[in-house]
Amino acid sequence: MSYDSGISGGRIIAALDLGSSKTVAIVARVQSAEEVEVIGLGVVESRGVKSGSVTNIELTVKAIRDAIEEAELMSALDIDEVIINISGKNVHGANHSGMVTITGRDRIITHADVFRVIDTAQNVRIPADQEVLHVLSREFKVDDQAGIKDPLGMVGVRLDAQVHIVTAPISQLQNTEKAVEQAGVRVSNKVLSALASSQALITEAEKDLGVAICDIGSGVIDLIIYVDGGVEYSATICLGGQHVTQDLSIGLKTPIDAAEMLKKRRGTARAADVDPMEMVDVPSVGERPARQIPRRDLALIIEARMREMLELVDIEIMKSGRKNILAGGIIFTGGGAQLEGLVGLAEEVLQLGASVAYPKGLLGISDKVASPPYSTATGLLLYQARYGETETQKGTRNLFGKMKNWLQKNL
Repeated sequence: MSYDSGISGGRIIAALDLGSSKTVAIVARVQSAEEVEVIGLGVVESRGVKSGSVTNIELTVKAIRDAIEEAELMSALDIDEVIINISGKNVHGANHSGMVTITGRDRIITHADVFRVIDTAQNVRIPADQEVLHVLSREFKVDDQAGIKDPLGMVGVRLDAQVHIVTAPISQLQNTEKAVEQAGVRVSNKVLSALASSQALITEAEKDLGVAICDIGSGVIDLIIYVDGGVEYSATICLGGQHVTQDLSIGLKTPIDAAEMLKKRRGTARAADVDPMEMVDVPSVGERPARQIPRRDLALIIEARMREMLELVDIEIMKSGRKNILAGGIIFTGGGAQLEGLVGLAEEVLQLGASVAYPKGLLGISDKVASPPYSTATGLLLYQARYGETETQKGTRNLFGKMKNWLQKNL
């Protein structure tokens, strides 16, 4: 949905966050890119999505319908178009470069030159089963001058571009879009989950400083690294909060729902911080009575899995080759970021400054979504408010309009 509202003014947009544990539909009225008012929210349990991919169309369609219905009731609006998130183990990001010669008589770099060099940079071999999701500019170089963010209007003979290209499996994109359409709405745009989350969490100054965003979801961990204002690296790790819950269920011999409750209410990622005399009640399976165990036993199970996750995050950060210049450290979000002790354990394992971020930049019922689990949903709204367009606009705007939109989104 993206249209002008005649009653209260402003453009209406909607987003859909398809997660492994929850499906979130969210509606906002946009007066400007800086004035986005949340007016509707729907949250339901997910059962047809696993690690970012649709595994059961029927269950996913039902979750989408239920979430959208809740958001429609709250906003008193009909939702017919949504921007959605994409994540998963087969979503890949890679850096590429391109170069063109500036041919104009005065050698002034134009929109067309920027488009040409980006087109050259993305002219790489993509697997037949993958589709390009994003082409994100990292920096430009004009002749011998590097580190340029926006080369428009500059004078030079040669223009180089560094880009980060994100690809996703065609089948994953088609199945996700099919589920959304069967729920009765159109997909207006598809955005990498981590890219969306970053819209709601960090400023341009933090991107310039160098920072990693780590979104710990139920089924996956999404990582994105910004250096000098551009996306330097992105990756997905197929572990998440549900794996901690499963470990507790098995290790403590307790139902999965009880394990989830214990994780949220009494869990911590640092066993050393727990009083060894503190006890917790653990429900048993079946009709057997509940038991008491040291809270530290609970913490030891959680810490073991969280340490494994953070070590995998560290491997990905090391792959980027930029760990030593992340002055902004690492920022955690997502449902898993609410775990007590995470920041301390992360600083120990990663040897980086760590913090937990909350979505910001929204008005209206923003208090309902101003928590880490809603970073992707709110980030999708902000992405659409800043850069989005409707399917109709996509089909009718001219080449110059397409250039302008891409430049606004990427420069």
